[in-house]
Amino acid sequence: MKLNIQYLQRAKAEKKDHFDEFFDRVTQNLIEQIDTLSGIATEFSNFAQIPKAKNEVFDLLEVLKNVCGLFEPNENLLFAFEMNQLKEVLIFADKEQLSRAFLNLIKNAIQSIPAEQMGQISIGVQTDDSMALVAISDNGAGISDEAQLHLFEPNFTTKTSGMGLGLSIVQNIIQSFNGKISYQTSVTSGTTFLIEIPRYQAEKGKGK
Repeated sequence: MKLNIQYLQRAKAEKKDHFDEFFDRVTQNLIEQIDTLSGIATEFSNFAQIPKAKNEVFDLLEVLKNVCGLFEPNENLLFAFEMNQLKEVLIFADKEQLSRAFLNLIKNAIQSIPAEQMGQISIGVQTDDSMALVAISDNGAGISDEAQLHLFEPNFTTKTSGMGLGLSIVQNIIQSFNGKISYQTSVTSGTTFLIEIPRYQAEKGKGK
């Protein structure tokens, strides 16, 4: 969010074309995410007290686009969003909690990229009859063998600050609506997190 605001300030100073349109898009996206971000600090302070899910039917693609918008534009980061010609992917879950899960994964991906390196984040969505698969990939430093042994433990972190609860919360949220999370990593090419989410089954009125 800070980077977005700094970019807006620079765009205004340089009097870029279509600034008003760009300003409206970025600020609206930030406003929509304020409520989501406001609850993160409280949840991180007590892992066991994640709020009870408020499941609803919504479009997974829309949630991903909104979360990605928080990190764009960024001159040091390239985003690629591949929807594979999908127009809509309905799921039955807690929209706010899932947004937080994706936010954590993308933030972790960005933080894994060395400061001197151009960052690349790729987000892909595929579906079959019952599941949606979201792949979030980065070109960062990868996850060490030692870190992999403890990756989803609540108190484990490879960072010098923070409480180390991010991936634990992500896993807990995704599993709460019968989803799965896994990953593939390499110290030379980065990490991909794979999130499987049951698709909404209209004839049954719920996720499968």
